[in-house]
Amino acid sequence: MRSKEQAPLAADEAIVELYWERDERAIEETDRKYGTYLMTVAYRILQSREDSEECLNDTYLKTWNAIPPSRPSILRSFLSKIMRGTALDRYDERTRKKRVPTELCIPLSEVEALLPDLTEDDEAEARQISLILSEYLDGVNDRSLYMFVSRYFFVMPVREIAERLGVSESTVHKDLAAMREELRERLAEGGILV
Repeated sequence: MRSKEQAPLAADEAIVELYWERDERAIEETDRKYGTYLMTVAYRILQSREDSEECLNDTYLKTWNAIPPSRPSILRSFLSKIMRGTALDRYDERTRKKRVPTELCIPLSEVEALLPDLTEDDEAEARQISLILSEYLDGVNDRSLYMFVSRYFFVMPVREIAERLGVSESTVHKDLAAMREELRERLAEGGILV
């Protein structure tokens, strides 16, 4: 008999279906599959394990309340967006400032500049964007993928990415700029204009 730790991870579609059925196992399966990833996202922003754990719990609650009515096509992205927002709110609350630190704003604004403002009614366009982004990232080499994910999902400083890859910071900046331009072109080809 397999232990709980050895059980295979549920597919995203199955986890979303558990939320739709209002089955509390949805949160357990979300935590098993994405808990470590979400903690990393929060910790990069907050630099506090305790605050990150609180944000993780808040993210699960917000996800529970958002699904339904939402039915995310890419669960990991849906969760990370909630976690980043929750962690940034916690940062503001903790520091009692109304602005996010520059080192966190820059990576997010770099990618947001590529995307149109979407409302909840723009689900088809959001799916198209997700598909184009996924296809683009599937086609890049491992180093470029590492740079992109580290910078835009984990909010890792360019200096740290450069150190981990053994390249200069200017190389990371140049490669990320080239990737953003390629992605902008792919989005335009797909009919997504800012």
